[in-house]
Amino acid sequence: MTKTDRIRKMQRGLLTWFRKNGRDLPWRKTTDPYAIVVSEVMLQQTQVDRVIPKYHAFLAKFPDWRHLAKASQASVVKMWHGLGYNRRAMMLHRLGGEMTRDVERSPEMPKELDELVKLPGIGAYTAQAVRAFAFRCDDAAPVDTNIERILKRVFGSHDKNRKTIDALALDVLPTDVWSWNHAMMDLGATVCTARSPKCEVCPLRDVCLSYPCAGDDVKKRPQKKFADSDRMFRGRIVARLRGKAYDTDALQKGIELADHERFGRLVDSLMTEGLITLKNGKLCLR
Repeated sequence: MTKTDRIRKMQRGLLTWFRKNGRDLPWRKTTDPYAIVVSEVMLQQTQVDRVIPKYHAFLAKFPDWRHLAKASQASVVKMWHGLGYNRRAMMLHRLGGEMTRDVERSPEMPKELDELVKLPGIGAYTAQAVRAFAFRCDDAAPVDTNIERILKRVFGSHDKNRKTIDALALDVLPTDVWSWNHAMMDLGATVCTARSPKCEVCPLRDVCLSYPCAGDDVKKRPQKKFADSDRMFRGRIVARLRGKAYDTDALQKGIELADHERFGRLVDSLMTEGLITLKNGKLCLR
């Protein structure tokens, strides 16, 4: 089978599968670049089931770039509660400010990749996702971990060069970029998984050079313990300050961290990042 034949058969098989098995997700019901950016930022390192209710609540509170930009950073972080990695909320708030700097016109995201990646917090993947799902650009091929895994397995590739993977993602791209990219994501999340892939029900099994696949035999790096970590205590500080302001002694006691030096370092880092500030002698969310 030639590469061209493999691609055509891959496209037909996956798009047919997607029409029957595609996930019903709220951000797939809009082409609003703002809503799509919100969903993409929320989905970074967070499971879909946790994101869905937060996505609805966030958009209800901040329905567009102007509402987001006008809000305080503290209110944005409060709405982010439960998703973790508060820096993502801060980045999104900063992006809102960038998008609304020109008060004379309605904020519009650019379609060009090189312009999108200039925006704060917008990397190559998010930029391509916006181009695919908001603008449906015919050359938009976002490559996340799931999509990279599918491409490598189907074409029997072990190439770790990102440019090679990106080029392959463009090669297999059909006309319907919206459905295709969502289909690839769904297949990687539910069937062509990293471990224990469901090859017997995979719509690409007839074209996959890795079929049957035993999964990725890669040892995961041992994760750092969350308990007693800086991340845990940073989270406690932010959680406390969501409700009210605290003086430093009361805050340190409230988060149950006895080490004064460590507490001071964590507070300093949060202030440097612009997440918290000192007002009238008390710490509060900025």
